[in-house]
Amino acid sequence: MIQGLEPVALQELRALGAPRNWPVEGHLEAMPSLTPVRGHLTAEHRGNVLAVDAELATIVTLTCDRCLGQFNQQLSCSPSELIWLGDAPPSEQELEASEDVASMEGLVECLDPRGHFDPEQWVFEQLHLQRPVVNRCGDHCPGAPGLNQDHDGAVQDPRWEALRQLRNR
Repeated sequence: MIQGLEPVALQELRALGAPRNWPVEGHLEAMPSLTPVRGHLTAEHRGNVLAVDAELATIVTLTCDRCLGQFNQQLSCSPSELIWLGDAPPSEQELEASEDVASMEGLVECLDPRGHFDPEQWVFEQLHLQRPVVNRCGDHCPGAPGLNQDHDGAVQDPRWEALRQLRNR
């Protein structure tokens, strides 16, 4: 857990009347990383929406999907999100009444206005979205283990024989 990023009541953010800033420096339990997550996070209660902005960066170790080797990947982002404060997504009338109508397109997340905002969970989600869909260590990737042949042409791992035959067609 990153110290200082404890959940905060939305009513507390509303009563604050100004953006709340959190420095971010530490490791996330749900996302092991080589370096601490560093940056800052700002949340502002704007009546019907919670505006959240951040600058975040860390380095994680991933496993290549092709060769199963490990490699380091830098994750950094500057996310900005409007979260609707209500039990259900906003209606057209609520969107028109909101001050942030132009920014409301693509709004998908809702929070109970009597609930809490969890900044650490939000940081985790934003960084997790930065992870590649396909983990590939780079252009130098040797490919799947066992597909490489010995100097005499024999396959190193017999489980890959069918795949080698398909590749040679």
